[in-house]
Amino acid sequence: MHHIFVNENIVDLEAKVIRLSKDDEAFNHLVKSLRINEKEKVLCSLVPFKSSFDYLCEVKNVDSEYVMLTILEETAARELPVMINLYQGISKSDKLEFIIEKAVELGVSSITPLSTEYCIAKIDEKKSEKKIDRFNKIAKSAAEQSKRHIIPEVKEPVKFDELIKETGKNTSKGEESYTLLFYENASRINETKRVIQNIRQKVDASNEPIINVIIGPEGGFSEKEIEIAKSSGIYILSLGERILRTETAAVTALSILMYEMS
Repeated sequence: MHHIFVNENIVDLEAKVIRLSKDDEAFNHLVKSLRINEKEKVLCSLVPFKSSFDYLCEVKNVDSEYVMLTILEETAARELPVMINLYQGISKSDKLEFIIEKAVELGVSSITPLSTEYCIAKIDEKKSEKKIDRFNKIAKSAAEQSKRHIIPEVKEPVKFDELIKETGKNTSKGEESYTLLFYENASRINETKRVIQNIRQKVDASNEPIINVIIGPEGGFSEKEIEIAKSSGIYILSLGERILRTETAAVTALSILMYEMS
């Protein structure tokens, strides 16, 4: 079944129809890319994301100007009961694109490229806008494919010291937040299990914790950065005895959280 994101202003809930014109991005996706036919089912998520459900629709009519969808029923959104923000050390472009795609599939709420002391790759400030735009298109495509209720945002890159300030904002607002930095030289994985189980209990208590996940670039973190993170109350955690590539570490950490928080 196909999945698209549509603007709420084209949805008529009284008539139970969604009318896509040829000017809508979703129209081109359905007609030109997917070659949608009448009677096919389509899952629609609304933008902006105000509700906690999606609409299961059936294609009523397709022509060169419009696609008319009939709303059949509301369906529960497929989202985790926590907000996961990924701060990913900047790596080579193809790796970063891979991480963005898989992070969206695994349930993150946002992705922020992170500039650290040992970053080999850089995002050129002059090309940053185009890069972030491309990253967000990848995030949207992954959200459609995995039937996410939201499109996670890929944000502008931040430096490590900016990250420390940013992750502290959630706590200052009185929200339950946890910041987890995964480091190859951290203590044994038992501490990782303990911390994640503690967060899981908060979810069971009907809270909605915010989890900030920090993954280093190919070169890892410097000892100075680790000390700054420790002094800021960030959990320094392990993913096991083996040294993982940055893209493997991101997928592993998010997979564990998705499993535990579902």
